[in-house]
Formats: sequence, structure tokens, C-alpha cells
Amino acid sequence: MISEENRIVFYLLAAIATLIFIYGFYRRFKLWQKGRREKIKWSDVKTNAHFFWKMVVQQKKIQIDRLYGVMHRFTSYGFVALFIGTVLVVIDYDFGVPLLRGNFYLVYKVVLDIFGVLFLAGVLIAIIIRMKKQRLRLWYSIRDNMLLWLLFIIGVGGFILEGIRIASTKVSYGIWSPIGYTLSRLFQDVSLFSVDMYVFWWFVHSIFVFVLIAVIPYTKLFHILTAPIQILMHPVKRTGTILLPYDLQTITDEALLQSPSVLGVNKISDFTNWQLLSTDACTECGRCDSVCPAYQSEKPLSPRNVVTKIRNHMHQTYEISTFISPSELQSCTTCGACVEACPVSINHIDLILGMRRGLIQRNILELEAENTLMKVEEQYNIWGKPWSERANWSRGLQVPSLDHENVSKSKEA
Repeated sequence: MISEENRIVFYLLAAIATLIFIYGFYRRFKLWQKGRREKIKWSDVKTNAHFFWKMVVQQKKIQIDRLYGVMHRFTSYGFVALFIGTVLVVIDYDFGVPLLRGNFYLVYKVVLDIFGVLFLAGVLIAIIIRMKKQRLRLWYSIRDNMLLWLLFIIGVGGFILEGIRIASTKVSYGIWSPIGYTLSRLFQDVSLFSVDMYVFWWFVHSIFVFVLIAVIPYTKLFHILTAPIQILMHPVKRTGTILLPYDLQTITDEALLQSPSVLGVNKISDFTNWQLLSTDACTECGRCDSVCPAYQSEKPLSPRNVVTKIRNHMHQTYEISTFISPSELQSCTTCGACVEACPVSINHIDLILGMRRGLIQRNILELEAENTLMKVEEQYNIWGKPWSERANWSRGLQVPSLDHENVSKSKEA
């Protein structure tokens, strides 16, 4: 039912959408390359494989929020299954490889209908959650709502096309597409869904799909690519592990002067390329903020804001202090709750500590912290008390003291 002219238009639109997608991906890739190179170690990839299975496939962290866990699994599993189904169609039709034949084709139709329903159910749950604003940790924006409706319309459009095809062809195996078959019965004698309207619905569905493909690198949907890459390939740094900038036992003053950049992060290019990529994996879900003690106690720090600010200013060459304040960085307690909660394994602590070292390097330090360090340097304690008063706490408690005279007597004995 699709003419040769319409096919040419279809492939032309597909090429345009693909080019926009590739440009968007390349644009972000070049920004990641601004960071210091951190090579992939295949030992890390091997170590990450089990973690990847738990976080990406089983989605363990997302399941902690049960409703959102169901929503995300339905949506993501459905999306992946429908994508694989589309790829099989391309291989079969465009490349002439006979895959969709016989019993395999029948099972293929059933499976795609099931996952199509799961996909729509997941997207619908997400829409309802955002309409009711049931999660205070989420950022609610028109763009996020539009993305969800775009996904929902694409899913519905696929079933409409399937229903019209079955209604018009009346194939005996139409029952193997239960949703499409049901719709084909409902579409009987409905002019809007007649065979004459098939080309219209086919183009509408195609255009929405191409819009989705084109916008992926420019929206939070980009995480469907960056999050799996980040989890599988990023050098292993689990919660509680802090990246050290240098070894105090081996480094020399001369080396510090020659390569001061290792001391801290003062601009975007001081981060590693993997750290920059990790910020593009952020879905702005707010789980990090919801468990951060600094954020919950109304300190200036928001782990989510730190990540998104780095991501949104990645193209700039300004000092990081122009968009992230010292008070934000100094509010972090390095407890690791944000890293533990993050479903895409962004290491907020590494980002924050790197920037805090940059503050020290530029002599920007909170007054209280500076005074504490001075006291430790001068009196070897954080209170700045002289050594002569060190035992004052024990006065009147009848606590035996080990003074010089008692030590000498014990040695003579």
C-alpha cells in the first residue's frame, strides 16, 4: 500500500533524522574529549559485567521505588523489544534476509504485541505520576511531558497501523497479533481507520518516530545510550572508594609544580573524559538529592545540580567557580549516599572532591576549615590548645597519668 514515491520520502526523512542524531552524538562526544584521557581497562569491563547486569538489565536500584521500578521496566523492556523487532524487519525487508517466516514470524508477532502493551503501560504510568506530581524529587517540565506523550503516540500509532493492515488483508494468522486483531475488528466500517487512510497513518507514525530518533542526543533520553556505556566501561569506583589525585609518599615538590592540574579541578578540561560522559547519563531523577544529608538540611549543596551544571556548561572554558560556588562544594560530607542511590552510577563524590581540591589549589577555603588546618599545623590538634593543657580533661577524675618521672622509675625497676 506504499508507493515508490512515498518510500523515497520515507528513506529521505529517515536519513535526515539519522544525521541529526549522529551530529548530536558527535557534538557531545567532542565535549567529552575535552577532559583528561582515562583509558579503558578491559579488566574493569570484566569486573563491571555483573554490575551492568544488575543495574541495567535487572534495574535493581530503580526497583527500590516500586511504582517507578514497574514503570521503568515496562517502558525500557518494551522499548528494547520493539527496537529489536524493527531491526529484524529492516534485515528481512531491506537486506533481503528471510528471517520473518513460518512459526518464528508468528511468535515474533505475539511477543511484539505483548511488549508493545507493556511499553504503553509503562509510559502511561509515567504520565500519570507526572500529572499528579507524586514524586517531589522530580523536576516537572513541559519538555519531559512532551517526551512521554511522544513515546505514547508512537506506541499507539504502531498498533493502529497493525489493526488497519489486518482489517484490510484479512490474513488467517492475524489472531497471532492479539492487539492488532482486536483493533481490526473495531475498525470495521470506520472510515478514519480504513485502508484508504493507511498511508496517512503510516506517515504520521513515521514522522513521530523520526522526531524521536532526532531528539535523543538533545534530551534526557540520551541516557538510554550513555548510562549503559557509563556503567559497563567506566573505571571501577564503587561507593566508598575515593579517587586520590597523587601519592604523597612518592610525589616531589618539583613534580607538583610541573603538573599542578593533578591537584584539583578548576575547569571542565580538568575532569576526565569518563567523568564528563557520566554527567550526560544523568536522568535528573533526584534520587541523589533525596538521600543527601546536606541537601535535606537545606545546605547549598544539591548533588543533582552539581552534575547538571557540569553537563550544561561543558562547552565553556570558564572557571568552574563561575557556575558552582565554593559553598556548594564545601557542604558535601562525602557520605556516599548520592553515589549509592544513583541508578546510572554517577560518582558525585569524585566530581565534588576534584573541585574542592581545586579550591584549595587556588587558596579558596572556608574560614572555619582554614582555621582548623592552622590549629593542626601549629598545635597538632583541631582545637588549637597547647600541649601543656593536654591532660586538663582528667583533673579531678583520679586518672593515673604517665609523666616523665613515672616513666623513669618504671625503667629503673
